[in-house]
Amino acid sequence: MSNNRYIVYQDFVPHGGSSSYPKDLTAVLVDQHGTPVEFGFEARKRWQTELGRGNPSRLGYATRFKMALRSDAPRVDVPRFDGSLAGADRQTVRGLIAGCLGKLYRTALKEIEATSYRGIGFTKDDIRWCITVPAIWKDSEKRAMRDAAAQAGMPADAERLLLVSEPEAAAVYCALTPGTLLGPTRPEGRLDVATAGSRFMVVDCGGGTVDITSYQIRPEGVGSTRLAEIGIADGGPLGSAYINQHFVEQVLADRLGVEQLKALTVSHPREIAMLEDRWEEQKLGLHSETAPDGTPTLTSACDIEVPGRLWEALTESTRERLTKLAFDDPYHLVLTPEEVTALHDSVVEPVLETIERQRRIVLDGGPVKGVEQILVVGGFARSTYLRDRIAHRFGNEVKVVIPQDPAVAVLGGAVHFAYDPSVIWGRRSKYTYGFGCAMPFRDGVDPVDKRFTDDEGVVRCNRRFRVMVWRGDLVPVDRVVEANLGVTERDLRHINIPLFVTFSDDPQYTDEEGCERVGTVTADVSGSVNLPSTERRLDIYYAFGGSEIAVETRDRVSGARRKATITFTELYGRHGKAGG
Repeated sequence: MSNNRYIVYQDFVPHGGSSSYPKDLTAVLVDQHGTPVEFGFEARKRWQTELGRGNPSRLGYATRFKMALRSDAPRVDVPRFDGSLAGADRQTVRGLIAGCLGKLYRTALKEIEATSYRGIGFTKDDIRWCITVPAIWKDSEKRAMRDAAAQAGMPADAERLLLVSEPEAAAVYCALTPGTLLGPTRPEGRLDVATAGSRFMVVDCGGGTVDITSYQIRPEGVGSTRLAEIGIADGGPLGSAYINQHFVEQVLADRLGVEQLKALTVSHPREIAMLEDRWEEQKLGLHSETAPDGTPTLTSACDIEVPGRLWEALTESTRERLTKLAFDDPYHLVLTPEEVTALHDSVVEPVLETIERQRRIVLDGGPVKGVEQILVVGGFARSTYLRDRIAHRFGNEVKVVIPQDPAVAVLGGAVHFAYDPSVIWGRRSKYTYGFGCAMPFRDGVDPVDKRFTDDEGVVRCNRRFRVMVWRGDLVPVDRVVEANLGVTERDLRHINIPLFVTFSDDPQYTDEEGCERVGTVTADVSGSVNLPSTERRLDIYYAFGGSEIAVETRDRVSGARRKATITFTELYGRHGKAGG
């Protein structure tokens, strides 16, 4: 693996901001027909203009919506859907994601075409694409992202379009890039990749989520097939966007009153949005200080200018109270250092708890050995307060490292991963995976209501859980788990094999508490129609070590081996039985 690759980043400057960012805002503006017309910071700028005019064109605006793709998405007030997109469902979210990916794809192709004119000489067919996804995403959400990419016009095959978890991409980046040790003297440092068996944790702090997992450098060092995942991915909706949401829910609600805030959000949405933007600018400029007891703290107040139209819309008593709290300065909203710290702690404290939890679940050595290094990456990692809290909490036990620019770690790592996916040797299974099938009935053990007799007169138990991979297993990327089963109905040409996950260590049945159906594997068994079930055998080959599940099946009678279609769904359906 080489660190000599040159990666070109684009700089985006938020409107009204003074600093650049290597990624555009996740935002889309659509027309009244739902067709995207603007993206990123440009979408936000035009939406705020439309709000000031009362949105006469009936546009719709969405931002921070990636996590709304989840079936168990967090609070709906952090992903934001306004105007004609208010109340957007998951199908709409998929379309918005496809729109963003399409914009990115077209922009990249334009750049590729420009380079070909400069003599570099490669085309779009020579490009491998890589999309990063949160580590906490389920298989169905990864598939939804892949489907959105295909809808956007990107290559759909697994060789040309890769998915990689965000902390995994960051791990690859940080293994190649010098960083800074977080501590009192902040010396230059680097992730230790030369020591065989070196272990490190990646804490990826983004806008919507914090994703955490741990890795080990295999004895050969960094290079082809050298990083192995040693912790089960953890995290949650703990990104910096939630600090902004708490600013609205707590600070603005306290200063303006809950009912007045609700009314102003409707009557003056543009001004409320501007107030949030000004808070975001203030937040980015905050710097952590050290309290007398050694703990990091925020000692600066935040002075936010209130838009004139919003100020004039406030009640007289509210204006008087705000003026008094702003040291007799009207048109200003002042937050005390204690309030600023409390807003950050509403997210930082859970982040620290999640890191501690990941340290406890690191496998193959457990909490006694654990990790020696913690890498802090992501856009939220630009917050000196977050970084200092992590260093203060864990710096005496492990080395805490931050790359030169934590905001580009995931992006840059994805480029390195796309160039050489074999850098990842193996991954931990977050779940116990298995499939539902029929097995011989066990008298006195299996429930009577699951008992049935197949076409050959064999008494079987339906909905048994056949384990393929256990939770916590380290699965090499090239490992294939094999199984076989019989088709118990003679006339079936295709069978649907339900794929299940659970956290249980000993699942017996697919309908027991904690088991969740995540998909269906459709297998072709047309080569053995009308044969006895004893002859209708199907071999199944599961690959769980990649970033996505892959399945192939082989009909033993016809000998045909095919890639199986996996339909990820949470609904349980039955199209024939499979026997064990």
